[in-house]
Amino acid sequence: MPSNKLAKRGKEMSYVTTINDTYIEEGETIINGIKLRKFQEELFDSLGKYDRILLRAPTGSGKTFTLILGAIKSYIEGTLYPVVGIYPSRALVYDQARSVNETLTRMGLNKEGEKFTGRLYINGEDKGDFSIKIHVLTSEVKEIPKEFQFPTSPSIIFTVPEYPYMFMTGMNKQNVASQVLEASMKYNFEEAIKSLSLRRGEVRELLNYFSVFFNGYWFIDEFHLYSGIARNSMLTLVEMYEKFNSVVKGNKTIVFSSATPVPININKVLDVKTSEKGSKVRKRTRVIFHLAKGNPQEELVNYISEKKNADTKTAVIIDRVYYVAELCKKVNDAAVVWGLDKSFGNCRKVNKGLEKENFIIGNQAMSFGIDLDLDEGFIHAHDAETLIQRLGRFGRHGEGEAEVLVFIDAKAKVVDELRKIDKELNYDDFLNLINKIYERRVDDKLDEIFFSKIRHDVLIRAFSLIYAISQGEQVYNLVKSWYPQNVDSLKIRPAYEDYFYVFAYRPGNLKGQWCDGGSDELFSMIRNFKYREDGCFTNETLKESPGIIPRKTDNVKCSFMTFEEFNTKLGPRLVLKKQGYSILMGGMKEFKDSYVVLLTKDCVNWNNFSEMAKLVSTYENAIPIYKDDEMKVVIGLALFI
Repeated sequence: MPSNKLAKRGKEMSYVTTINDTYIEEGETIINGIKLRKFQEELFDSLGKYDRILLRAPTGSGKTFTLILGAIKSYIEGTLYPVVGIYPSRALVYDQARSVNETLTRMGLNKEGEKFTGRLYINGEDKGDFSIKIHVLTSEVKEIPKEFQFPTSPSIIFTVPEYPYMFMTGMNKQNVASQVLEASMKYNFEEAIKSLSLRRGEVRELLNYFSVFFNGYWFIDEFHLYSGIARNSMLTLVEMYEKFNSVVKGNKTIVFSSATPVPININKVLDVKTSEKGSKVRKRTRVIFHLAKGNPQEELVNYISEKKNADTKTAVIIDRVYYVAELCKKVNDAAVVWGLDKSFGNCRKVNKGLEKENFIIGNQAMSFGIDLDLDEGFIHAHDAETLIQRLGRFGRHGEGEAEVLVFIDAKAKVVDELRKIDKELNYDDFLNLINKIYERRVDDKLDEIFFSKIRHDVLIRAFSLIYAISQGEQVYNLVKSWYPQNVDSLKIRPAYEDYFYVFAYRPGNLKGQWCDGGSDELFSMIRNFKYREDGCFTNETLKESPGIIPRKTDNVKCSFMTFEEFNTKLGPRLVLKKQGYSILMGGMKEFKDSYVVLLTKDCVNWNNFSEMAKLVSTYENAIPIYKDDEMKVVIGLALFI
């Protein structure tokens, strides 16, 4: 074995390799001093020619610049289409908006508020005055800017998928949206139209909201990260977009950025390969595979006591909230990027301004395409896609060399493959190595369950009704063909908040209370922090795996119900094994107004129901249901809405 491959640190063992500088092929086009890469030229030419484009490109290759290209194309062609960039997290929305702002400044455009203005030059040819508006829209923004409805220049909208979805599920028009959803569940097309006849004006306003988002190019980033119910919601949103644009003629395109194949039909694939020369997208990166004999995340936390190099931007990316919290107790000062809305230990919760931080600790929320000058990293991942995603946060800018420690289980097949690695690898060979030593991400198939199908059908019905009522009888025959038939009903309480929760982009929204004040996402809290019997969570961390034990096991059947009905039918106890006690769920205020999707092996396509139920309960708003107090046999999974 070559000596450079194996490093020993006390009892620790590591394998080392270096990823060489990574390049992709340059194009010929220069826009305002920026030379395009070849795939960017091809994408620019393809916008408007294809309905769906799949873009597969290495991290740091310039995918975000495609939003600017879309805006330039809409300016040149006079369509003034908005370009909507949809990202999986708010932190990424702010980061990508910052990146585009910096690029437009580099292009010589002047910023005036949310608008950039200047001259547009393509290959030296003056294309005239050019202006572009930048808007960040998240759930924190309560109104759509009025200029969207009467555009005078192209715009780029940075948003999360919840935002366009919220106009369907009631953000600004809860009352009318809930009535549309109710009619969609109860009636056929003709009956639904009749039931909504007195609210035509308000329904038209809903379509106006849709048209803001649907009337342009879409760029859906990190599409491979969507799974389960979130993927079902995204694909439903895509279906609405395409139905809208099948009538409103115009050459619109959705660009899916994905590291892996996607479960949909694609018209054109742009597969961007690395090359030996061209435009550099990654600098040399030294990768140290730290072989863990125990829990890799635990070993990572124990390994790091403090940021080692004050002159290098450093990040730690792990999975579980518990380990993020444990590390935040150890360090002196760091920014934390996680799903909770609070700072913890010596970590400060940061959403904006991450580029100013020198030490960042995060979990999945940090894994997305945040573009920072990170040159030192400590990471763990359970699967190949996540590892590639996380490693891609490092070595993105400048010269020199980045270094990343990867903490991985010391399995036999991992060791066998790492023994074979060369001193240096190109980027593609490194990806091949990762795919050999890591498992593929498990697909939970929650987008195929009965609940997901009903949600899809009701939402498409609702959109069809909104479109038909807004456009009039001349479109009825067309819209009837969109309207799904024979939709099973869901028993929902007659309150618009309930329709919003059930049909929201990411169902859930259950909250827990901190004992020191404030609230947060319930399931992150219940899996990682101590729950006091008076109904609040302390800052004491623990690794909890909650389970439900029902008094009436015969009632564990595939169904959708209110929590009140769930409590009556099952008589459930919530068992907190790490804390040594159980609670009658009927007395827990956290679940009081929720709904439950009850799953058994009869309604999910899982080879091993028990193992999958346990896995899903580590990241969804879900708790396994066990046969008895031994908690060995899983008979169901309760998914809370």
